[in-house]
Amino acid sequence: MVTVLLFRSRLNAVFVRLRKADLPGGVSLDFQEEIQEVRVLSQQVAQQVENPNIPEEKKQRPSIPMTEANARMVSLGLRPSPSGLDMNYYRNLASQDPNLALAGLRIEIDVLARNLAQGFGVDVSDRDSGGRLLHKLRDFGAITHEQLQLALKVMRLCNAAVHGQVVSREQADEVIDIANVLSEKYLNWLSWGFNDEWKPKNKN
Repeated sequence: MVTVLLFRSRLNAVFVRLRKADLPGGVSLDFQEEIQEVRVLSQQVAQQVENPNIPEEKKQRPSIPMTEANARMVSLGLRPSPSGLDMNYYRNLASQDPNLALAGLRIEIDVLARNLAQGFGVDVSDRDSGGRLLHKLRDFGAITHEQLQLALKVMRLCNAAVHGQVVSREQADEVIDIANVLSEKYLNWLSWGFNDEWKPKNKN
């Protein structure tokens, strides 16, 4: 008890560091608090109608089995998804290494954003950061403002994990669940965003 009392301030500082992360540029975030904010935003995005730039007749429920997602993207000349658009890939990875799972999710978001840019004909370069790329997609009308904010916040959490923030299995699973909303919106676009009469061989 004497030891705890003597070193109480130092112990408190350790617990604060476990919750908070310092990112490049002097930016600090409270990981758990940020997750709660992102979860609320993800619910708003999940309830949104689809992008108004897509013809109404193409706005149908996606029927692409996850196993066909990468084959579909490759056939369209797009980059394949690291997970095949299956968030269970990252959930399984999180059971072994939560930080590595979020690092992979960060790459996933960048791949999907670049595919959207290619599909919509948005002018981007390989040097564009993830944030700049997402802003270009929003400015073009390819994604909504809420989708932009959600993707940026998920990327912020993933970046914290990449830069050494201690992430629990539960926290990683929460971030992955939230990011699944973005994956579903992307899958919608992959289903009806191209006028080639493509239909999956199998149904969900």
